[in-house]
Amino acid sequence: MDPRKFNSHMHFFNETWAAKVLNMKINSKSGPDLIDDYKALEVKFEKTRPGVNNHRCWKVLGHQLEYDKSHENIYWGLGFYELNINVKDVKKKNLNNLEKIVNYRELYIVNWDWMKQFPLYHQKGKTDISEWDHFISYPKFKLIPDIISSKEVQNGKVFFTEGVNPKIFEPSEENAHQNTYKDAPF
Repeated sequence: MDPRKFNSHMHFFNETWAAKVLNMKINSKSGPDLIDDYKALEVKFEKTRPGVNNHRCWKVLGHQLEYDKSHENIYWGLGFYELNINVKDVKKKNLNNLEKIVNYRELYIVNWDWMKQFPLYHQKGKTDISEWDHFISYPKFKLIPDIISSKEVQNGKVFFTEGVNPKIFEPSEENAHQNTYKDAPF
């Protein structure tokens, strides 16, 4: 499968997984990817390959840096995932079952303001089928704040970094009774 087509499908599975393990909901409106009554989280995932020296960074669009204007308690969820097959071997018929090809995920919860250290770059381009004009930053994993705690979750691990209170991501009594993942593919 073409990697661009794959990425356009995989983000849903990554966000669904993050929502499930953090007891949050996928935001159906514009703004950050995950929300609940108290906080919001903008999620970014990158694919890694075991045994390969991966350039570990994410791509953030400039307008996403403005989400804190409408959400007071907002964080970044920066993650990595590994697949058990190559993207080129994914078949169209498997698009509804992408979760089955994920081996493992890591998600780092980072304070919102951490992202401000990365400069924005203007990127503009055009192909026969698309056109873009964005400001983009590339936050680097090697600069992520110190990890203060972590927890094992379904098919992965969540890391909480300096400046983030892990307790606000613990399941509350209210969240425990919500059935917010009925459409999750796993």
